[in-house]
Amino acid sequence: MENPKTKDFYIDNKKKFKKFSIVSAILLAVFFLMTVVFYVLSHNQLLSYKVVQVNVISVDIENPLNKIDKDKVVVEYNGKNYEVENLMTNETLKYHTYLSSQKPADAYFANGRIFANIDGIRSTSMIGMIYFVFLFGTLILILTTAVLIGCVVEAKKREKGIYP
Repeated sequence: MENPKTKDFYIDNKKKFKKFSIVSAILLAVFFLMTVVFYVLSHNQLLSYKVVQVNVISVDIENPLNKIDKDKVVVEYNGKNYEVENLMTNETLKYHTYLSSQKPADAYFANGRIFANIDGIRSTSMIGMIYFVFLFGTLILILTTAVLIGCVVEAKKREKGIYP
């Protein structure tokens, strides 16, 4: 038999769980909306960059089958060496081909940095960084809201006696 003095965490905190789940759901909706807004702004912003010809100095490929790219490509542009940013695996192999053939490669120069593609420029802009903040906030709020709603459901089940 159940002891009437036994406290149940879920039942005791049901009101708090409801309040927090409502607040979390509202924040989730706001963050999701802001994610969409900043995604659109990011893809419609005017980017200031220049397509340049670079000489490939070195290409270090860590593991071609690895999903996490730790590849490093160093290029020379206007007498200075730059590490190419925002490299994808296929782009690393492209730069490796240019290194072998000793031909200049195309790259994107923006804000004193060399990028492999336009998405790298876009994601390092202020709007792009704000987009990622809202994106990761949305992902965290999805998890938080799901857990809080689960706690409310658990409390209701325990009140009905479904779980002893």
